Formats: sequence, C-alpha cells, structure tokens
Amino acid sequence: MALKKQSKALLYPAIIVLTVNLILFSVKLFIGLSSNSISVYSDAVNNLFDSLSGILTLGSVFFAGSGYFKKKTEQLLSFIIACFIGFSGIYFLYSSFERLMYPTPVWYTQKYFILLCATTAVKLLLYFVLKKISAKNSSPVTRLMATDSLLDFFIGLTTLLTLLLSKSGNYAFDAICGIVISIVIIVSAVKSTVSTVKQLINYADKEKREKIEHLLTSEEKIKAIYHKEFIDENICLVTAEFYGVNDAQLQAICNNIKEQTDIQIIFKQKGK
Repeated sequence: MALKKQSKALLYPAIIVLTVNLILFSVKLFIGLSSNSISVYSDAVNNLFDSLSGILTLGSVFFAGSGYFKKKTEQLLSFIIACFIGFSGIYFLYSSFERLMYPTPVWYTQKYFILLCATTAVKLLLYFVLKKISAKNSSPVTRLMATDSLLDFFIGLTTLLTLLLSKSGNYAFDAICGIVISIVIIVSAVKSTVSTVKQLINYADKEKREKIEHLLTSEEKIKAIYHKEFIDENICLVTAEFYGVNDAQLQAICNNIKEQTDIQIIFKQKGK
C-alpha cells in the first residue's frame, strides 16, 4: 500500500519513537529490578507508554486515510498520547509517594548510573530530533511526542539523582523530587488533553460563535443561512443562500469575517 506524503511524515518519527523507547524500557526495567529502585522502574513504565504511543501513531499512518478524516485521526491520536503521558505521571506520582512513606534500600552501582546517564542523554537527543521533524511536517502528534521526550529527559535527571543519593540512604529527597516532576507531567498532560479535546469536538468559544452569527446575519447579500459547522476552532463551514453574488463578492465576505474574527468561512452552497 503506497503511503501519501502526509503519512510518510508521521511514519519516520513513529518508528524512531517506538524503537528508542522499547530499547530504553528494556534497559531501565533491568536496572530498576536489579537495583530495587522504584523511580527507575517507574521511568521504565513511562517509556513503555511512549512505545505504545509509537504503535498507535504507526497505526494511524496506515489506516487514517486522508483529508478531514486524517486530521481528526491525528487529533484523536494526540488525545490518546496525552492520556498516556498523564497515566505515566500518575503512576510515577504514586511510586514517589510510596517511596516517601515506605523507604526501601536501593543498590547503587556505577554501572547502573552510567547506563542511566546514557538513557537520559538519548531522551534529550530524541527531543531535538522530533522537534526538527515537527518543524517540517507541522504535525501535532510529532510536536506532542517531542514535548513528551523533553519531559522524559527531566524524569531521567530525577532518576539519576535518586540513584546517586541512594548511596547515602537519602530516599526522602528522591521521593520529593519524584513528586514534583510527576505533578509537572500531569499538569502538562491535562493541558494537552484539554487542547486536543477542543479540536476533536470542533470547539470555538462562545464569543467567536456569537460574532460569526452577528456578521453573517447582518450581511445584506446573504438571503438565508441553513447550517453552520465548525470543523476546528478557526474554520467554519456555512450552508447559505445569496442574493446573486459573484465569486469576488463571496470572497470579500469571507475576508471581512476573517479580519474581524480570525475565522475562515467556507460556504458550502451558493444561492442564485
């Protein structure tokens, strides 16, 4: 099955995210189980969620279709990824509280510390790679994966601190750092979730809707308006009948509304 240009733009970052996070998950899971570190284990689970995001993105590449349906599929995918990020933050928060309430020994070795340094550096490199790709394909999915990689980098720094301080038995400080990072992740996930939900439901705020309604009803060349539908927060489809207008006059109406509301009007029907 031949892939369209837009699908190919998502294909490469999806493969990169899936491959890198599966490798990081395997490495961190080994370190977490071997060192008895809850923080490292939580970080491994976070990478597993990121791998699932890569799988979902690959699925959208081959089955999303094109046009409006593809746009909605990307928005839905962004919502699912944001939820995964939120679940990761909640799990990490729970693990951090557990460490704070029930301190357990962590077995530090220099080998584990060096491996975690490498995985943290990989996450930062992945962020820059995805950021560069998102600048080219303008995909909200790629941007979200880049943001998630940056958050993972800071999680990795906290995990490194946790492992380093474990030599002195200072588990409380590690847990507090984990709690702070978890809250940052959850807040970021909630913001991303709200944003993608607004896109999915074609949300436009009340003020914009009322202004569109006023401008359309006050336009003398429009005879009747049958239906209005926002396809995202900046584009509105309008089915209307006109008192005989040409294309230039119709475009002038659209330009006037866009100047005043930043909403692009697309008329689905032209009356005579």
